[in-house]
Amino acid sequence: MSAQLLFQTQDSWGPIEVSEEGAIRKLSFGPGDEQSRQDKRHPHLPEHEYIQGMLLALLFKQPKNAMILGLGAGCLVSALHHAVPGIKITAVELRAAVIDIAKRFFRLPHGKKITLINDDAVIFIQQNQHKKVDLLFADIYHAEGVDHAQLRNDFLQHCRSQLKADGILVLNCWHEHSENHDFAAALRANFPYLYGCHVSSGNWIVFASQANIAIQLDQSKSAAQQLKQVSDIDLTRLLNQLKNIC
Repeated sequence: MSAQLLFQTQDSWGPIEVSEEGAIRKLSFGPGDEQSRQDKRHPHLPEHEYIQGMLLALLFKQPKNAMILGLGAGCLVSALHHAVPGIKITAVELRAAVIDIAKRFFRLPHGKKITLINDDAVIFIQQNQHKKVDLLFADIYHAEGVDHAQLRNDFLQHCRSQLKADGILVLNCWHEHSENHDFAAALRANFPYLYGCHVSSGNWIVFASQANIAIQLDQSKSAAQQLKQVSDIDLTRLLNQLKNIC
């Protein structure tokens, strides 16, 4: 079955396309690119393995609020909204067209507890004007890959300031970044407790906290089973991939 182009546009940062193949709808920022993927039959279930990996944070923290830097099609927003009833979510997205597309084509949840901000996420986090959050997800990508601002010490400092004392920063990176010594040093300088999860898609998910989340690791398997029962999101296999970052 060939993909059907549903919508395309162009803004200052390049092309944006929405395509569909069967029940799967995709958001792309360029040829051969796939930023987001959603199954229309189950829009709240994350299709991409890296989003499933990012949701591992739910096994260590019962969040009342979360911030997401980089919206894409809003698949992470949808999963969080479904998995944690009543959670307050703030999502920051650079491209206004992406926000509109997420609403129009990807059934982005809406309501008083979901706030969408059209702004540069790197600048937004630097301004530190938002209430501190339990979970902070950094997923800032463009057609060429991860925004390298996510790897900088100053960005990590600003993220640390945005978190509550026991909050968790979740970074979506690439496998190769696990070998980046400068990035590792910046992580250690800001967060004493660090874990990483490699997923088959080529992503490396980093969990960073000033609180000892290792204490909760013993209870995480039962938490994963409970999450699966209430949300159909199964993180058991990925939980076994979680490793301490030395």
